[in-house]
Amino acid sequence: MPRQRPREIPVEKGDQLTIPFDGLGAGPDGLGRVDDYIVFVPGTLPGERATVEITSAARKFGRGELIKLVTRSPDRVEPRCPHFLACGGCHRQHQSYPAQLLDKQARLQRTIDHALGEATVPVATTVPAASPYGERHKVVVHLLHDARGRLQGGLHRARSPDLVAVHDCPASDPLAWDLVQRTIELLDTLGHRAWDPWFAPRELLRSVLVRTSTIGDAHLILVATAPEIPGLEDLLPELHRAGATSISVNHNDGEPARLLGPDTRHLSGRSYIEEPLAGLRFRISPTVFFQTSPRMAEQLIEHVLDWLQPRATDDVADLYCGTGLLTLPLAKRARSAFGIELNGHALDDARASALANQIGNTTFRCGDVAGWLRACRQGQLPRPQLVAMDPPRSGLGPEVIGELAQLRPERLAYVSCEPQALHEDLRALAAAGFVTKAVVPFDMFPQTALVESMACLERSM
Repeated sequence: MPRQRPREIPVEKGDQLTIPFDGLGAGPDGLGRVDDYIVFVPGTLPGERATVEITSAARKFGRGELIKLVTRSPDRVEPRCPHFLACGGCHRQHQSYPAQLLDKQARLQRTIDHALGEATVPVATTVPAASPYGERHKVVVHLLHDARGRLQGGLHRARSPDLVAVHDCPASDPLAWDLVQRTIELLDTLGHRAWDPWFAPRELLRSVLVRTSTIGDAHLILVATAPEIPGLEDLLPELHRAGATSISVNHNDGEPARLLGPDTRHLSGRSYIEEPLAGLRFRISPTVFFQTSPRMAEQLIEHVLDWLQPRATDDVADLYCGTGLLTLPLAKRARSAFGIELNGHALDDARASALANQIGNTTFRCGDVAGWLRACRQGQLPRPQLVAMDPPRSGLGPEVIGELAQLRPERLAYVSCEPQALHEDLRALAAAGFVTKAVVPFDMFPQTALVESMACLERSM
């Protein structure tokens, strides 16, 4: 058989041409076409024609930069942030919010169709955020210097480790953003230099992290390459006046991709913040995972409860339970609930929240999820009739799915932050005897292409 000729690439770097756009990628890019060759261009929308300059041309696709819009989409709006597309933190501020919600539903539908084939289900309408802006209650900025040598905050460019200075962020909770900016101003008075992994690897200051709650609590974590920041003690009163209720220093002298190091030292204020959700108060320590949007987390809790419908005779498992976000509301309705989590600090918060909310029918275990599910079969934990799970981006994996197949719970609520992992796991769960009955997307991250979702599964007879 003769070898197939390589596909001819119809564009070259530096070309300027006007092309149509008919889709969106999983980031800031619109999908343009030159015949059947795809060109990704940030800041474009389906239905538009635009003049672009080609910046790269690989065999399978090219990339370009927008020069001029020739035809505008009716869904196009003016971005609210002056840093939009320079910073990689938002993807869709140029798209109307209703169109963003429809796009997330449609992209998730394609994932579910591909995963389930003939057994696919209609994806529900995307649950909208309480507000299209101001919903990010966790804010992280990395420190750098301006032309005068003053400290400033920056965020990564899209698909790049490079930082771009950012002075405004409408997507963030205003309390969190203002505290970040005031902290940078105060740190600048100490005279310490910002760390850079390539050009200044010995300097001290790396990042500022703030997490706020809807009742005004605020963690402030300063990330540094040493355990202490000289002079910081003198700034503590002013940082509290700026809104910090908890102040810590995290020691991170590791690689650039890692935000936090293993050691966090609490300096001042209460060592945790509290978030009221679903009639409960959750304790959140500085470095544990908690949903970025508390109001959307409450929506997530309501949907999980509505699907699982725990009864007073049910035992419920919450896999990858974190701080007990789902465990505690489930326990209020069930006979018992147990949570499994690898992060011991998160479990400390979960146990403290259970105690504070006077919920006595919970059990928490630290360690590998598959191992503890095997313990259920051996009688060390109750055999659950209902299972909630919110795994990391990598998904469940075959070992956990194998254990669920042997335990045979009646219903599963699978919360996912990564559609591709959900795709793989739903196919495997179908083979293990679970039928997907519904899928609900949540706009946990407005103005981005990110999609949070919950898949509702039932054991087949």
